[in-house]
Amino acid sequence: MRKLYILFFSLTFSLSVYSQNGLTDRAKKISDEMTMVLSLDEETSEKIYHIQLKRFIDAQRIRTSYNSDKPMMRAELKKLQNRLWGKLNAVLGEDKMKSWSAHKKSI
Repeated sequence: MRKLYILFFSLTFSLSVYSQNGLTDRAKKISDEMTMVLSLDEETSEKIYHIQLKRFIDAQRIRTSYNSDKPMMRAELKKLQNRLWGKLNAVLGEDKMKSWSAHKKSI
């Protein structure tokens, strides 16, 4: 029984670590794309990375918390998106946000 418990715990822990790595990869990909498209400096790029990583972690938490209540999950994700836009706007400024929006629409 103890071996089964240890196996379950290690499997759960490894899935959690794997999931976290996926979030960091996604945040890195977006921040790298924004850096390239908007010609950002290293400091701003690092801020964007941390904002995106927090966004993905929060979104994952919302999806697990409201898994059974889809309308509430959508509402919370919408609030998260609005907060993300505000944080990015504060770091980048309105002109760069317009450029980023135009880039995303052109893809």
